[in-house]
Amino acid sequence: MINALRVAKTANFHSLKRALSNAAVDDLFRRIRAGQPSVSQNVFHHRRVLAGATYWSAISFFYERPAAFMSEEAGIRERICGFLLLVEHRGHVAIFRSKLDLPAEFSTRYFARVPSERVDIAIARNDAVFEKIRLRNMSISKDVMRSKTFEANDLSNVVGPAGASRYVPQGYTVRSNAGHYSTTPRTGRIGQRSDRVGHEDLIVYATSVIDQLVDAQGAPARFIGTFARAIDLSSIQGSVSPTAFAVDVASLTDAVHERGDIRLVRKSNQNYVALSKPEVDQVLSELDCVLKIDGQGKLLDLVDSATSSKLGVIAINQSRIALRDLRLPLSADVEIEDPDRPLGEDPDRISLRRYVEREDYFIVLFDSPSLAYIDGTLFRDEGFTDGGVALLRYLRANTLLGGVVDEKGKFTAAHATFDSDSTFGVIEKSVADGDEVLVCDDLGDEWADFIGLNNSGSPPRITFYHAKHGQPSLGAGQFHISVSQAIKNLQRMSLPADVMGAKIRRWQKDYSNGGATTKIPRTLRGSAGQLATEFARARTAPDAIRRVFIVTSSLSRSAVEAALERVKAGHAADPYFVQLYWLLMSFFSACTEMNAHGYVVCQD
Repeated sequence: MINALRVAKTANFHSLKRALSNAAVDDLFRRIRAGQPSVSQNVFHHRRVLAGATYWSAISFFYERPAAFMSEEAGIRERICGFLLLVEHRGHVAIFRSKLDLPAEFSTRYFARVPSERVDIAIARNDAVFEKIRLRNMSISKDVMRSKTFEANDLSNVVGPAGASRYVPQGYTVRSNAGHYSTTPRTGRIGQRSDRVGHEDLIVYATSVIDQLVDAQGAPARFIGTFARAIDLSSIQGSVSPTAFAVDVASLTDAVHERGDIRLVRKSNQNYVALSKPEVDQVLSELDCVLKIDGQGKLLDLVDSATSSKLGVIAINQSRIALRDLRLPLSADVEIEDPDRPLGEDPDRISLRRYVEREDYFIVLFDSPSLAYIDGTLFRDEGFTDGGVALLRYLRANTLLGGVVDEKGKFTAAHATFDSDSTFGVIEKSVADGDEVLVCDDLGDEWADFIGLNNSGSPPRITFYHAKHGQPSLGAGQFHISVSQAIKNLQRMSLPADVMGAKIRRWQKDYSNGGATTKIPRTLRGSAGQLATEFARARTAPDAIRRVFIVTSSLSRSAVEAALERVKAGHAADPYFVQLYWLLMSFFSACTEMNAHGYVVCQD
């Protein structure tokens, strides 16, 4: 009956931790059958058939499962036919399947991931043209674009390098002389576009891909080198230390709410109860936090920065990072089930912590700003290898910020201008030089502290200014609020017409703060009576440049340059500086996504 098999050339490829044997395959097939209800006789069953230098095994049978669109109490079952085909070749295995899953314990015992760089070299060849790519941001910030997908006939012609190094490829589709291929490197899924074929052609396809994974040499296509690159975890051990941990809540949310791959349950009075949507959302919200990594050696603690309490443990192994423990109040007793199984009857039920660990749904950052562990792979942001020029080019020094003592200054009814020793005063006097229109939008429903326009230039220019003051530091603490505010207001840079009327009426008044109504006009430059016309001109200009400035006295460009030089010279980066680097690069990347240019204006 296997001669009737017709499926696409798509499989998951793994390297073998240990060789498969006849007994191992027999045990696998028994466990797969035992894990399904109302199993029929096998449609076909083949164990380790030799084909040249390759072994293949296959099984297929019918079973019943609850209809996904009916309640379990209805007792409605649908009859399903599933199949599994394993191809063993050169220490690797290809798995073709439909409607059947491998037991997690078997996969853990026998299969290992194929390194992402091997997949890239084999599939993203030098002659490959990228047609589609799915990307994941390396940042753990809540305010950045977490993922995005591009699709075009040739992406190298339409996707620029700006901000690309902050993203990790999660999957892509390419065409080359060898055909059309798609892959998800994290899972080892590789598919070739073709008609549905029989098992003999699937075996030939699997062996050819494995040969490429083993033998391919050189570098992948230049286009994929634009993004963060996968490297061997063992290559950095002993030279850098992990500093921050975060659960990949976005991927977990997709698995629960979007794809419906898993069901969250909790044991109550000896029975399992599915979590309601509000309960699921509470668990996800609890997991959406950043924990500090502390300790020495292989096992490291996950610590709440605010309370210093230990909440979990990670293990740094040669090939991967493992989440050994995670104890948060709402999620500690939550378990994961297959939603296709009756509630409480999934034999492969595992804890939420084990599921996050198994699926690599977490991110680890290091004291080297260029590194991030995402999707079970270590990535390096190649943009940092130039000594941090990618960061420095966004920093602009202003000497006046060295004399700033307050963010806004003091206010009385007699004030007609902002204090010169305040960040507000420096923006008005120096940073916003060149803006023909400058309005103060501070307080209330503010989009920025100041908004500037230059409509006579070619092209026109719209600038949002966010002011900050603090003691000089190389840490991220001073920037979290400013970066969050700036990112959340990027959408306002389109100057939406439906709210401009209320904004302009407010800008036509004098500035008030702390109960004092000053003589400082909110319209600092330009005519208050012409604001509607000027903002309409900027909004409708097709070539307008949009800029976002974070203006702060709490950072020194020369201090950042010195810190980058120390890292370039081989010294370990301060963990707080690493957080600053990631936060600012996330800000610049978010600006790029919204067709804006982000900058930080700081001390010299």
